[in-house]
Amino acid sequence: MNNLQIFDIELKDYRQYKGTVRIDLKIDGDQHINIIEGQNGAGKSNLLNAITLCFYNEETHLETQEEQGLESDPLVNKRRLDEINEGESASGYVEVTLGKDEPKYIFTREFRTAKREDGDFSDATGDLRLRQKFQQDWRDVPNPHTRLSEILPTRVHEYFLFDGEQLDDFFDKRYTDRVESAILDVSHIELLNRSLDHIDTVRTELERTSTEYEGEAKRKREKYEEAEDKLEDLESREEEYERDIRDANDRLDEIDEKLAGSSDPEVQRKLERRENLNDRLDEKRDDLVEKRAEVAENFAEAGALIYNEDALRFTLEQLEELENQGQLPPKIQDWFLDQLLDRGECICGAELEDDEEKREHLEELRKEVAVITEGNIEGKIEIPHLLSQADDSLNALLQGVGDITGIEDDIEGIERQLRDISKELEGKEIPEDVDVAQLEQQRSEIEERIRQMREEVGQLRGEIEQQEQKVKDRRQAWQEELEKEEKYEVLAKKISFIDDSEEEMQEIRAEILKEVRNETEEYLNQYFNDLIWKDENYDVELTDEYQVKVFGPSGEKKLGSLSAGERQVLALSFMSALSKISGFSAPLVIDTPLGRISSRPKRRIAQNLPDYLQDTQITFLMTDEEYSQEVQAMLKPSIAHEYRLNYEKDVTQVNDR
Repeated sequence: MNNLQIFDIELKDYRQYKGTVRIDLKIDGDQHINIIEGQNGAGKSNLLNAITLCFYNEETHLETQEEQGLESDPLVNKRRLDEINEGESASGYVEVTLGKDEPKYIFTREFRTAKREDGDFSDATGDLRLRQKFQQDWRDVPNPHTRLSEILPTRVHEYFLFDGEQLDDFFDKRYTDRVESAILDVSHIELLNRSLDHIDTVRTELERTSTEYEGEAKRKREKYEEAEDKLEDLESREEEYERDIRDANDRLDEIDEKLAGSSDPEVQRKLERRENLNDRLDEKRDDLVEKRAEVAENFAEAGALIYNEDALRFTLEQLEELENQGQLPPKIQDWFLDQLLDRGECICGAELEDDEEKREHLEELRKEVAVITEGNIEGKIEIPHLLSQADDSLNALLQGVGDITGIEDDIEGIERQLRDISKELEGKEIPEDVDVAQLEQQRSEIEERIRQMREEVGQLRGEIEQQEQKVKDRRQAWQEELEKEEKYEVLAKKISFIDDSEEEMQEIRAEILKEVRNETEEYLNQYFNDLIWKDENYDVELTDEYQVKVFGPSGEKKLGSLSAGERQVLALSFMSALSKISGFSAPLVIDTPLGRISSRPKRRIAQNLPDYLQDTQITFLMTDEEYSQEVQAMLKPSIAHEYRLNYEKDVTQVNDR
């Protein structure tokens, strides 16, 4: 076993688990899957919470419950708390044993629940403890978080320990932010980011405090600082708008949840229609951003060719005309001049050894003829190629502009349909039901505000780009002024070194992110096609803008039309890809992995799961509906342990299945 595995989890009076409960999860060879089955409320999700509580002092699944306004039970088992008096407290612990072929690490976290006089409870958790095996002895290890970070750091644990039901929403609205954040998490570039921040700080301090500037250097420095201050102000305004847009979108989500509570079937149909249109609108907007970037890149590459097309055609015509007149290639051939130089005698009979001036004249003529001949040949070959390239580039640009117009028309059409739906809902009156009209009016006002803010952001970004160039130009002018004066020579060299270092690190950072994106795309393709139940191949792309695109056999985009189950498989594949490329050899624990998958596709997924992440221990926390007889039969050869959770009177028993 090359990857780490969980040998066992031991719980003492943790939530539903009264007394001491130990769950053996050790795997062996091809049997790398554990199954823990339990009905909702039996403590299945709390096993995942127990691991994250032990490692990171947080319960992942409970955070979702709290967001929904649901209260959680005390940490200590309720039956155990019944045994103590008010004002007293009871304690427990979670212990997780890790290792490869044998146990090596035992992580432990204790907790305590106090029974208050008002009948309520208060929880407290202790510090993380670690015992590590050295030969045959177990010893306490100081700074356990350092060792845990080497195994599974906080920033990436959610790609190894996660709730499958939450994956259904992973590719919903604004998913590109989540994808980008995930890529940054697993790319191990936090050290580079800290180094870049440090370089920026050092440069700022060096520029502002290293010396007192005088004369022209002082004037140009002030101009540079003035431009920097304005840039910071513009960027601050952009961040404020972006924050307001996020808040407004959250408000829209709240309104949509309230609207979804309407019992009117017509309202429900319109809401479903709007949701589909919004998905399409998001895709079209992403397409527009991508297409504009593509056209801009093509223009940057082809602009010079297109601009100089007339000059190239004129040059080619001149070359052909000179060739037709016999002036090209030159009448004096290079081989003839080579013979004269080798013989040492000019065509006029003069000895070249005795006349250095004539020899130099012939040698210069020889070089000239060679350049003209070579240029003629290269020009005759290269110019037609450049002209053809210019035509292709122009056609590509025109096609790109046409595509942009088409996408913009599609966006306008979708927005028109959305406005129609909104107007219809605003006029909807339903007695004793959700106030659809009022909510829809609020929604329209918020959407209009978001539209206005996006326009402001667009204008700001244009101003920011111009200001960035102004800062760059003024900084360069100031540095050139420093280099002119000897007293600033050392400072100029230091600043130049810092700039070069930053540029190199930025390139390294970009290369790392590109590599991580490519690897993620590769594994995302593999896992999605391994797990999806349809007998057709899909092509999954991860773009530079962190869009995930799914193409079917005929090339059509499928992301917006994926079912809930397909989207969950896509999210599961994405999380698995991240765990694979993260560089951490940790086990996977997945709660409710097949929660949104209908019965028919479960067989295909279960059939492929044994070959999925073969070198990784996987523990599935499943409901009885997920772990059907058919799924069980498919997984059986790969299962190391099977458990069933039986819950009764606030206590869960863990039994072999």
